[in-house]
Amino acid sequence: MKKYDFQLENGDKNVGTVYLPDFSDRELPVVIYCHGWRATRRLFPSAQMLCTSLLTQPAAMVTFDFFGCGDTGGSPGEMSYGRWVSNLRYVFDWVAKQDWSDNKKIGCFSISSGTTVALRFAETSNDLAFVVSVATCLSVHMNMPNGPGKVFIDNFDSLVNGGTADVFRVPLDIHFFKDFIGKAPIHNLQSITCPVFFLQGSADNIYRRTDAWIGHEVMQKNNLSSKYLEMPDGNHGLDNVSEQCAGEIIEWLREIHVLSVNRE
Repeated sequence: MKKYDFQLENGDKNVGTVYLPDFSDRELPVVIYCHGWRATRRLFPSAQMLCTSLLTQPAAMVTFDFFGCGDTGGSPGEMSYGRWVSNLRYVFDWVAKQDWSDNKKIGCFSISSGTTVALRFAETSNDLAFVVSVATCLSVHMNMPNGPGKVFIDNFDSLVNGGTADVFRVPLDIHFFKDFIGKAPIHNLQSITCPVFFLQGSADNIYRRTDAWIGHEVMQKNNLSSKYLEMPDGNHGLDNVSEQCAGEIIEWLREIHVLSVNRE
C-alpha cells in the first residue's frame, strides 16, 4: 500500500489522505470516504476493511476531514451540511484531476452524517459514479430525541432572535437549521442519477433504519438505481460486521461495473 496526505488550496483547505495499491498500470476507481458527525478521516473498522479490500481490486480510497473536524480544523459551530457538501465537491474535483484516478468511477462511501452530505452531493452532481450509504440520515425526523429537527422546534424563538441551540453538544445558529431542514436529501432524491446502496445494520437505531428504507423506496418508485440490504446484528457503522460489509460493497461495485468482475 502507498499512502500520503494532502491539503487542498481552495475552500476550507481540507486535509485528506490517499490510499493506493502498491502497483497499478491503469487509472483507478476511487472511493471517497465521508465520515460522520464530529469524527475524522481516521478509518474505523468498516472503512479500514473496505480500504484493504479495494486496494486488491485494484482501486483507491481517499479520506478527508470535513470543516470543523480533524486536521482541517475550524469552529464546529460554523459547520453546516451545505458547507460539508462544498468540501466534498472540492475533494471530488481534486481527485478527478489526479493521474491515478478514473474520473468516471469516483464515488462515495459514507456513514451517518456523512450520508447526508454524499446524498446531497449526488442530487446536484452528474459526475458522481455511486454512493454507499451506511446509517443513512436523509430526513428531518422531528420526533427523534435530541435530533436537529426537534431541537429547532424546541428553541425556535431563541434561534430566530439570534441565539444558538445545541445539536449533539455543538451550539449552532439558525442558518444551520434552515440548511438542515430545507435541504434535507429526502426532498430531492429523485434528482440522483448515480446508483445508491443503502447498507444498514439491523442493530442500528430505528431512525437510521427507517431513513435507509425510505430512501430505497423513493428511488425505486422513481425508477432509479438503488439497492437496500440490512445486515443482521450490524451496529451503526457496521464496524462489528466489517468483513461482511466490505464484501457486500465490493460485490455491488462489480454489479454496477465500477470494479472488474475478473481482476487482473
